[in-house]
This record gives sequence, C-alpha cells and structure tokens, in this order.
Amino acid sequence: MAPLTGRMTTVGAALMSVALAVVVVGIRWLFATYAVPLAADQLRASNGRADESRCIECHSEAGTFRDTGHANTLSTARTGESVELLRTLNGAVAPQDEGTGISIRRGKPFVTFDSPSGAGKLPLDWCFGSGRHARTWVATMADSQGATDLLEFRWSWYASIDGFDITPGQPDQHFGTYLGPCGVFYDHPKARRCFACHSTYLPIDDGRLRFEEIHPGVTCQRCHGPRADHVASEGEIGDDFWQTATAEEAVNRCAQCHRRADEVEVDEIRADNALLARFQPVGLVQSACFKASGTLTCTTCHDPHRPLEMQDSLGKWQCVQCHDPSEPAHTLCAAGQQADCLRCHMPRVQGDDPLRFTDHWIRVR
Repeated sequence: MAPLTGRMTTVGAALMSVALAVVVVGIRWLFATYAVPLAADQLRASNGRADESRCIECHSEAGTFRDTGHANTLSTARTGESVELLRTLNGAVAPQDEGTGISIRRGKPFVTFDSPSGAGKLPLDWCFGSGRHARTWVATMADSQGATDLLEFRWSWYASIDGFDITPGQPDQHFGTYLGPCGVFYDHPKARRCFACHSTYLPIDDGRLRFEEIHPGVTCQRCHGPRADHVASEGEIGDDFWQTATAEEAVNRCAQCHRRADEVEVDEIRADNALLARFQPVGLVQSACFKASGTLTCTTCHDPHRPLEMQDSLGKWQCVQCHDPSEPAHTLCAAGQQADCLRCHMPRVQGDDPLRFTDHWIRVR
C-alpha cells in the first residue's frame, strides 16, 4: 500500500514508475485475484443481480440515494457537466504553460498536448468523483495482452477553488515523455482498483474491463450484495450484515474503498498527519469514541442513503447520542459548548492540494 505522502518529487515518481514496471509481470496474477476490494463474487457476479430501479418500490430512501456522492462517483467523460468543466481548463494558466489543452469532438473530450517527443491528443473516457470534492479524468487503453490499463489525467477540478490543479499524487513537474503532459500511466491492477471502488458491477474478461456492461457509481448492490433473491421473495430474503456486524466489521465494509487502518504504515498514523483525514475509517478507529463505545460506526452519524447536505444538525451531527447535556451520566464538553462540536473535535483539514476533508479522528486537540 502506498504511503500517505503528498505530491511525489519528479525523481521519486520516476523511480517508482521504474520499480512498478519491473515487478508488474511477476505480481499481476496476485493482483488479478486480490486487488478488487469487494469480494469478487459480488462485484463481478452477473447472476443474482436485481434491477435497482425497483428498489424504490419498497425503499423510499432509494429516492434520496440517487443524489448522494456515492451514487455519482463515476460517469463517462461525455456527460454535459464533465465536458463543460473540461472546457474551462483551456483558460487555466498552468496547464497551458505545459502545453496541455482540451478539445471536444462530437461530444467526446480529448487532451491535446505538446511534449518534447511531439504533439498529439488522447481521448478521455471516464470521470471519477461526484464533484463534491473534486473530479479526475482518465483515459483507458489495452496493453499488449489485452488487459485494461489507464492514464490518470494530470489536472483535476477542485470544488474548493472552482478550478484546476495537479491531481493528488502526481509530480509537480510532469515526466518528459510523450504522454507526460497528459498524466501518469497505471497498469491493469491499478486500473482495476480505481474502477472497483467507483462502481457496483465490474465485469472483467481476461483482464479486459467490459465497460459496455459496467454499472458505474456505488449503488444499492455495492454495499448490500446481489439482491435478485430479495426482490423475488418480496423481501423475505434480506441482508442482515448491517444488523449483525460488529462495529469493526461495519467500519471495514466502508473501508474497503475508504481504506482500512491496517493498510496504512504504522508510523503514518499520527495525530499531526493531515493527509490521514482523507481516509476517514483510519482516523475513526483511533478515536476514543470508537474504542469506548463498542457500537460507533460510520452509519451511526451518516445516513448513506441521503446526501450530506440533508444530514447536518447545526454542527453537532449525532454527537448528542452519546454526549447529551440532558443526560447526567454522559461526558460533556469541558469547554461548556453544546453545539458546533465539529469545529473543535472534527475540523476540516487540508493537505498539500486543494482538497479539504473532515478529520474523523475525533479527539480533544
């Protein structure tokens, strides 16, 4: 697992690319089996899947879920919003200084570039992210064995600045290769991981991601598994995971994509590591609230079926479930505050890029 560093130096990034190229053949079989964070029989199974348009017949929350960030975390680059955002890149100084621009042909966006090895253009195929924090685009291509690789576009759009900056993890200066101005190239195992965390159904045929059948976005059956039997039985056959899971099991279900604590180097789990805020489960399980309660999970405070803007409770969120001033036995704020808990105990922090995340390591600072 990559360390929680910010942007790579040019030399460090180059060395990393060389190292990956050397070992990829030897470990491809391993990643082909284990790189998908959700059990392959759920993420890749075609049998047993229900038509999710039917969920709303019995579950009213399906009506609000369609507006969540999870449901909209992956789309084709051809959508109207994606194309309009990419058009604005042409007015951004830094990309133009690097010889990068955007052209639209028959509704499809292309990266135009001028590198030391020559000029060219590359089609962008997919847009990652709902836009609540950022959007990042990728181009997909087949390697010599037909497996799907991807190129992560060098420039991402950030909501906090309403503009473009370098994609997290990419070097401050691009590689002087032909496709260097376009971004960083990743092989098939990385491509699988990216799409696995942003989709509900990911069919793969001998390493080729079958995009014509992919179910983009994290929707009902991504978290609840294939539900054809649930629909056929009119609800008699259900999913009891969320009712029976321990707090750790529940958090780790979300952490399949938001990262588990055991996937992070021990010396990086520090209260002063601002980059840790991006991986909410890692911080949450360090919290005294999590350790002491035995019941605190992501869904204790977040309703995954509603957009975040529908859940705010004056900065307290669900803190009063365990810190209620009307309950004498509850531990209360030593500063005497009864609102705006997040400002002190879970502030939004920023790393070395425009992204800001709420720090889920709940603590007295």
